[in-house]
Amino acid sequence: MDAPPRAWVLNLDAEHELEARGSYAPTERLRAIVARQSARLVGPLVSPHDVVLTEAGLRADPELAERAHGLEGRAWSPTPRALALLARARAQVPDAPGVLVLRVVNARPFAALVRAPLVAGSFAKHVAPDRESVLALVARPAPLGWLVRRTFGAAGRGRRRLASGRPTVAELAWLDASLRLGPLVVEPFVEVVREHTRSGWVGRDGSVHLSRPLFQSVDARGAWTGSACASLADLARADDARLEAACAAAGAALAGAGYFGPFGIDAFHHRALVGAGVVLNPLSEINARFTMDWSAAMAADPRGSAASRIERLTVGG
Repeated sequence: MDAPPRAWVLNLDAEHELEARGSYAPTERLRAIVARQSARLVGPLVSPHDVVLTEAGLRADPELAERAHGLEGRAWSPTPRALALLARARAQVPDAPGVLVLRVVNARPFAALVRAPLVAGSFAKHVAPDRESVLALVARPAPLGWLVRRTFGAAGRGRRRLASGRPTVAELAWLDASLRLGPLVVEPFVEVVREHTRSGWVGRDGSVHLSRPLFQSVDARGAWTGSACASLADLARADDARLEAACAAAGAALAGAGYFGPFGIDAFHHRALVGAGVVLNPLSEINARFTMDWSAAMAADPRGSAASRIERLTVGG
């Protein structure tokens, strides 16, 4: 039996809202990106009979709010703007972490802190709060240069690759503009061989439920393009255990910070920076929200539907 319809806000620009310290409104270009990516979530995450709310949709179609009235509300990320949109449509506004918690746990320095004890043979990430510390780091030799990430970013946005040495004038301008938004995370650029993702759910009581592993594919900018199930036939047992440990560590850190709800981590195998071989980076990013592959990851088994799995976690969490 199908679950009752829900009202969704698919605010895939949530990181931009969390980055802003004043009022926030997405650009037309970003609205178009969000609309295009949101369409891919209908089926995997959002049921075809659910109501998807947007500001433009509510303005253009007064009946949209009537259809959403009284429905259980959900958001890709429960930011203030998303919750306000649900309230405007008179959907049920979900219990959600506060915006300060969302800012802390979705910031890249938070993921870098969680990752530090898990790194093993992979590279180190450095959190740089000012220009001097960034310049000192990127001046160091690195075979493929450096990757600099802003505090917030998603789908390949908010990052820049720099050659070792002194940045150009344009690169310095980007660094200065980025630092005004928060600390930067600096890491050596590596050649990625295979992408991984794990998902989970943090309950209101701090309990953490973990998904099965998935392989992930992304484009040249780092934006998600697809996922596929992984098994021990494709993944070394030791690597699977490390990925599960990283996902568990992320879940525990999220619960400790006061977050509850869906999350996912990204990880990857990369070519070693020194010598030959391939190394596992067990945690690249923590996404404290729904993700493009969350439903596929959280499906209980090949015979169980993702929707039923989400329902059990939501009620039990």
